[in-house]
Amino acid sequence: MIWAHLYQLGKREGALLRVMTEPGEGYCDVHPWPELKDDPLEKQLDLLRMGVLTPLTKQSLSFADIDALGRQKKQHLLNGVSVPDSHFLLTELNEDSKSLVEQALSEGFQTFKVKLGKDLSQELFYLRPLLQKNGTKWRLDFNGALTLDKTSEFLSAKLNFAAIEFCEDPFSASPTDFPLPVAWDWEKPESYDYRIIKPSVDNWQALSESKPVIFTTYLGHPLGQVADAYAAARSHCQNVCGLLSHRVYPKSPFSEGLSWYGPKWKSPEGTGFGFDELFKDLKWERLI
Repeated sequence: MIWAHLYQLGKREGALLRVMTEPGEGYCDVHPWPELKDDPLEKQLDLLRMGVLTPLTKQSLSFADIDALGRQKKQHLLNGVSVPDSHFLLTELNEDSKSLVEQALSEGFQTFKVKLGKDLSQELFYLRPLLQKNGTKWRLDFNGALTLDKTSEFLSAKLNFAAIEFCEDPFSASPTDFPLPVAWDWEKPESYDYRIIKPSVDNWQALSESKPVIFTTYLGHPLGQVADAYAAARSHCQNVCGLLSHRVYPKSPFSEGLSWYGPKWKSPEGTGFGFDELFKDLKWERLI
């Protein structure tokens, strides 16, 4: 049996699932990104009713099994494990970016990730002074937005390229002569330097990768973040990851159980992946 609780994060929507597994009840998050070719939430749930799993719901149900086992043993699954530090995420660049970065620096962040590609000229204007911050590393996520013209504009811009740790998905398929380190997430290029793993959709337990791995969330519910942090910890990842994405949304009772200061991970209270008391207050509708 599976029950669902629909939620919204800003303009985005997802569903928490309460799943009856062999060890008992387990919880998981389903937070699709149609922009990244996921089926919309309604279709994800319709397919689940029919017994058809998508990459997203397959991973979600696997986390529900893990969560249920922890709850059965009355243990928090992240107790005694080492969760990597996280970068600070900027979903866009604007006139507020400088103050956000200054605040993050005061909290101890040194690695920053920023999403680019909507208006490259304007983004480069705001990015240029940020790359001058001493000791900072920058991860630029283009989501495949760089065309040949935009690539030329980007590479000819007077930027401190030494501060750029990597460019994530600069193209749908990166040319071998791109002069900066490349990370890939959603489409494997001909050559790359880092691998981005999102446990919400990637089979992290079967991971076989010779390049450095960066674990990031799917920008979903805090429950999904905890599951992603568990995957990073169980994979013994030592790199700075992207596990604190709740800070891009307004605070909620769930996100208040996570860290709101600095790059260190903080687990919510409870068993399994946590949030025991909050789950009791939610309204659940039978799905299957």
